[in-house]
Amino acid sequence: MVIAKNLSKTFQNNIKAVNNLSFHIAKGETVGLIGTNGAGKTTLIKLISGLLKPDSGFVRIFEDDPLGRRTKKGPFMGLITGQRTSGSYDYGKGANTAALQDELTVELNMELTKTIYKIPEEKYRKRLGELSDSLDLKSFLKYRVDQLSLGQRMRAEIAVVLLYEPELLILDEPFIGVDLIAKEAIRQNLQKLSKDKNTTIILTTHNVEEIEKICERVIFIDKGNMIFNGSFDRIKYTHASINSLNAELTDKIPDMQDLPIIRYAIENNRITVWYDSAVINTRDITAYLLSQCEIKDLLVRKPTVEEIIRKIYEEDTNEQNYN
Repeated sequence: MVIAKNLSKTFQNNIKAVNNLSFHIAKGETVGLIGTNGAGKTTLIKLISGLLKPDSGFVRIFEDDPLGRRTKKGPFMGLITGQRTSGSYDYGKGANTAALQDELTVELNMELTKTIYKIPEEKYRKRLGELSDSLDLKSFLKYRVDQLSLGQRMRAEIAVVLLYEPELLILDEPFIGVDLIAKEAIRQNLQKLSKDKNTTIILTTHNVEEIEKICERVIFIDKGNMIFNGSFDRIKYTHASINSLNAELTDKIPDMQDLPIIRYAIENNRITVWYDSAVINTRDITAYLLSQCEIKDLLVRKPTVEEIIRKIYEEDTNEQNYN
């Protein structure tokens, strides 16, 4: 379990990157951190992993302080960041970040990890084979790390950390430079790790679709403040009532003045209507349009999660400006 209580961190020029955040993440839970650039996500991850010391508040990971000496045995934490590729090797005094060794091959980096974490030979060979297949590492296992493309290096970085199966896996923008096939492989590995090993996963990425596929819950951060903490179902339930209806007309333009809609727009022979489904349903709008004119084509569109998130941020920004 990860517990954060009144966590704050301020940098130079009085920039408050993390502002009095409190939350908990249960063992085996998958949680996505969402925020724009500068929202405080990376700072929060560094506080959780022990790479930064908070100005106030505290973090506990499986009841241990990430900055203190561990009481828990075994490799309990792994950190992967697409901003600067790094695995997390913990020696009992917090999370000491150690990047893949550029002068070694991917295979030798794997063997180094096996030695550090005392992985039994049989288990190591089995796990290496699984990761090589699922992440498609075989073609560059013999390559030095400094010869790899960004996407290859990220796959190798993820493989090295997954090799020792940490109880807490933190991923900060792991999909940078990774193609669609590799993304799918990474996603499947994370889902399998969560299901089979009950691994706790914290993921940040600008790709909301990836977070929705992997994570059960999301935490939105904006300018160091938490503005939402809940499941994707809750996001959709509380913020997804605004729909749009697009219709192609064959004759006259309908009069929309009497309907309780948000707004409408007409361009050439098409009309787009934005409405709150909690106020008026799609059936009633469609029936009204048909009573006014003939319709050749009609499409109803619900907002994507990304659009909902953008709306939440806009609401938060407007509220801050108002205050």
